[in-house]
Amino acid sequence: CTYCGQRGFWTRWRHRDPARFAAEIARLHREHGVELVNLADENPTSSRRAWKAFLEAMVAENVPVQIIGSTRADDIVRDADLLPLYKRAGCLRFLLGLEGTDEATLATVQKGGSRQKDRQAIRLLRANGMIGLCTFAVGFEEETDADYWRLLRHLLAYDPDQIMSVFATPHRWTPFFTQSKGRRVLTTDLRLWDYKHQVLETPRVPPWRVFLWVKLIEAALQLRPRALWRVWGHPDPEIRHAMRWYTRMGRGVWLHEWAGFLTRRPRPGPTVAAFLGPSALPEQALALPRRTGTARIVT
Repeated sequence: CTYCGQRGFWTRWRHRDPARFAAEIARLHREHGVELVNLADENPTSSRRAWKAFLEAMVAENVPVQIIGSTRADDIVRDADLLPLYKRAGCLRFLLGLEGTDEATLATVQKGGSRQKDRQAIRLLRANGMIGLCTFAVGFEEETDADYWRLLRHLLAYDPDQIMSVFATPHRWTPFFTQSKGRRVLTTDLRLWDYKHQVLETPRVPPWRVFLWVKLIEAALQLRPRALWRVWGHPDPEIRHAMRWYTRMGRGVWLHEWAGFLTRRPRPGPTVAAFLGPSALPEQALALPRRTGTARIVT
């Protein structure tokens, strides 16, 4: 996405040898008792071939290790026929970035997904005994109160297992910086530019109301009877345990965010360009040089 802080660092996707990677995870379990692995790669399913080979290798290793991570909803839909293999390999939960449910917003941030695939991915994960933890992003310039209300309605229709909010953040090495240069900054403390704090003014909705909308959406989704049943009454003990763990962690984060909002009310300050400078940083910072004959050309 245009505001993703990782896209300028990882300029091409690379993967480990799938069988060796599975063997290392198995060794961590057998020698050190590791029971849960969180994949740092935010899109480990990019190559269906490599990902399938990894899953098959994990099944062959036959170790009780649970795997959680992030991926694209498109990849879950693509791999509908492989999802039983996901489950046998130990996959427990995937975080899916919905990045808003308005098709125009998805196009603006170059998400490349669709509401239909997002909904389908959530249902496919649930049907195959896995948890769908879904993020939604706010903080885009065009947003209005009506957009937040529509977002709530769409998320309720999606019926995710759990949700997490993020705020679009204009880091200088992302295209979103250029899109946001004229918008006003709500905090100049860069320690808070972590996607969990509201750092940009939304012209049509004051900051306090954006925050309240986000908290209302989170509460409405997490306190639904259906969501509460999955936390406290799910028949699968592994899923029930994981849901309770996420709920406890989320409750602590939710209360911490409320405390931060009440003690540090955001106020509009300088524009993004005035605060960070008018020029964007090179997005392809780690691009490898191309060789042409004996000359090296850096692109």
